[in-house]
Amino acid sequence: MQIDEKTFVVDSLISLTAFCAFVKTLFGKGKYITFTWRLGADRSLDQNAIFYVWLTEWAAHLAGISKKEVMPQMVEFLKRKVKKRYYLETGNSWMLDKLVNPETGEDSGIIYKSSADYGMGEMFLLLSWMQMTAAEEHALVLESRGQFSKLQREQQGEQ
Repeated sequence: MQIDEKTFVVDSLISLTAFCAFVKTLFGKGKYITFTWRLGADRSLDQNAIFYVWLTEWAAHLAGISKKEVMPQMVEFLKRKVKKRYYLETGNSWMLDKLVNPETGEDSGIIYKSSADYGMGEMFLLLSWMQMTAAEEHALVLESRGQFSKLQREQQGEQ
């Protein structure tokens, strides 16, 4: 299944066939292709996308502006705040990464990992926390969509 012009998910014989046809077409155009791949469904693109959509919605709500008026710096500020608060409330160590001094090899502090490095289950926990916190503290409903919504239904025993 093609997600965008540079992302293809191969998770069935049908999507494998489509991918092979796509590659053949690409090769015919340029006679040279470089691929990067990742094995396993460790996390969906939908979860990462909804994370940023929700950060934007939350920032707009807090600032009293439309989503289109939200500046990237506002999203970045809120992303850092969400990560810090989530870690402080849960103590989930998967949120953290060590900085290492390249000269000495010594640990040089702790930072919060990029959300791109979270696994599917980890991101599910963070998104669930975001929904709950936004609703309880700001009367803001962050709508479930895509992969996250599907995982929520599966966790509740629905299909």
